[in-house]
Amino acid sequence: MSVESGWEKVLPFFSDDLQALILDPTISDLMVNGTTGVYVDRGGVIEHIPVTDTFDVERLEAGIRRVARLMGQDLTNQNPILNTRMPDGSRVAVVGAPSAIGGPSLTIRKFIQWFTTDQLIEMGSLPREARDRVVQFLLQKKNGIIAGGTGSGKTTLMKAILDHVPLTDRLIVIEQVAELRVLQPNALRWEAVDAIPGQVAILPSALLAAALRHRPDRIIFGEIRDECANDLLQAMNTGHGGTLTTLHAKSAWDALSRLSNLALSARPNINHSFIRSETADAIDFVLYCERLPSGRRRVRELIAVTGYDFATQSFETEDLYRADDATEATTNPTHAA
Repeated sequence: MSVESGWEKVLPFFSDDLQALILDPTISDLMVNGTTGVYVDRGGVIEHIPVTDTFDVERLEAGIRRVARLMGQDLTNQNPILNTRMPDGSRVAVVGAPSAIGGPSLTIRKFIQWFTTDQLIEMGSLPREARDRVVQFLLQKKNGIIAGGTGSGKTTLMKAILDHVPLTDRLIVIEQVAELRVLQPNALRWEAVDAIPGQVAILPSALLAAALRHRPDRIIFGEIRDECANDLLQAMNTGHGGTLTTLHAKSAWDALSRLSNLALSARPNINHSFIRSETADAIDFVLYCERLPSGRRRVRELIAVTGYDFATQSFETEDLYRADDATEATTNPTHAA
């Protein structure tokens, strides 16, 4: 563990068992359900971990508060939700009293390793033909979405793809919890901030509005979760090409519908079809990744967005890659969704 990781400053406040799990390099996610159970994600598979060194609520809260204070925040009954990151990039999420029953809920998504697209191809997570098409889109400054469920590898895939963006481009990277590593030297990294005592909230939408004044070649938006989707659509449709974002969705087509619905929440009086057509105009491609029952992560779909049909109220898309259950791919059938 490096000196810069930050964990060395908080580990003594946790029980010996939790310290060992935090330091275990084979674990990607550590989930502490108060004092009722400890679970980990190892290789994409959830395991229950019996602990021998029992800990009480007070000791668990002491460790969590230490993490919060290290990052300039606090966990109180008036502010029981914490979403932050450690200096090494690990994400820490907490729900405490009075909302959490049985002790605070603690989830740590640990920073383990970033991969290149070549490594992801070798691992069987990313098809070479899908990688090459996405890189082509990037060099043409097309706008894209990386979609998938929780733990499907969206952030890992985003970082690997960003490595192909020219080093001469000026990037503005906006995240709700900063974790991406970018190679481009001319990059601004901004992080949204929740409201805490003495600190007003800095919303992603405010950072996006600010980004337009800082002459970006590309805007990289960590994850679309709310009505700021409308602001991002407007930015993409007014000449800011090369934008890339991630989104929780069930498929590549669902990502387009979900982005439209999030944008519509900011403009509920606007015609639904108009928002969907704006989405089709803004987004050029969607890459969808998934986590299989075995725990392996892979890209399942890559689609190009070719338009919007007002008559059928459907997105017009073209399949560029689609994996079947046997991981074989078919190419180039056309769909409307």
